[in-house]
Amino acid sequence: EEYEETVKEKRELPSDPVAESNDPAKETKTESGNGDAPMPDQGASKDGESKKETAVPPKEPEKKYEWVDVVKKRKRTKKTDLNIIPRGVPGLVADALQKRMDEETAMQSEMKDIIETDEKRNDLESYIFSMRDKTAESGEYGMFISSADRTRFLDDLTKAEDWLYDNCEATKAMYIEKLDELKSTGDSVTWRAKEHAIRDEWIGAVTGTIANYRKVAQTPGEKYGHIAPEKLQTIIQSCNELEKWLKDNQTKQAGLKSYEKPVLLCAEMEKRNIELARVADEFLKEPKPAPPKEEPTSEKAAESAKDESKQPESAEGPQNMDVD
Repeated sequence: EEYEETVKEKRELPSDPVAESNDPAKETKTESGNGDAPMPDQGASKDGESKKETAVPPKEPEKKYEWVDVVKKRKRTKKTDLNIIPRGVPGLVADALQKRMDEETAMQSEMKDIIETDEKRNDLESYIFSMRDKTAESGEYGMFISSADRTRFLDDLTKAEDWLYDNCEATKAMYIEKLDELKSTGDSVTWRAKEHAIRDEWIGAVTGTIANYRKVAQTPGEKYGHIAPEKLQTIIQSCNELEKWLKDNQTKQAGLKSYEKPVLLCAEMEKRNIELARVADEFLKEPKPAPPKEEPTSEKAAESAKDESKQPESAEGPQNMDVD
């Protein structure tokens, strides 16, 4: 299509007539051509001057411009989307196809929810069977739950199992809620069993750390002999404090039942073990001071001066003569 557009263009202005009338070249030409015949002497005397005057080129007038608005017609291409509706060809129209796609998406979402619901149902059923065996008196967690709590917990497991089989159409959220109710009791039993399983390993680790750093502080040897005694004493004191804390809590833990909340926690032992290593390493990483430079003693200086004053004997000397 065609459309009009206003643009700026540079246009030259016409020359000024007043400036042309004041042109010295034209005045000179007019004066020389006025009809009066020059005298012979005058023509001879003024011949050189007239030549100089005619030799000067005329000055061109300065051009001036202005910007004006110009309306121009231009062409442009306009694109228009065409809605093509196929008829009499295989396949569905756009509206029917979109409807089928929406139905497929809804079906996939529904199937995903069914699968997740089945998984949560299986999780609940597996937890009931597993904890029933492990919390039995002879089970893996039997010693970590009291008799009264065991009876109550087994009763809760049985009720949850009956509810599971009576509510086959329960939702995913219902299965999750029922499992969380059982874990409020079962997780504490599992935690006490895990603490008991790794407690001895952490006691050995902490005891070994104490022994290693105490040995270094008491007998620093050549490697750590440069460290100040008060710093080494700080390491020994830290070892003694951690050892006392460990023995006190071991005594308390020995007086507790396995199903009671422990006082000697593995996480606390790990924390204190790291803290002792940090304090000790802060002192032990101190570098050795550089050895002092040896200065020559007066005796060594005298010997070196004496050696320099000695001159080697000449190889040329009197030779033994053979006797005839």
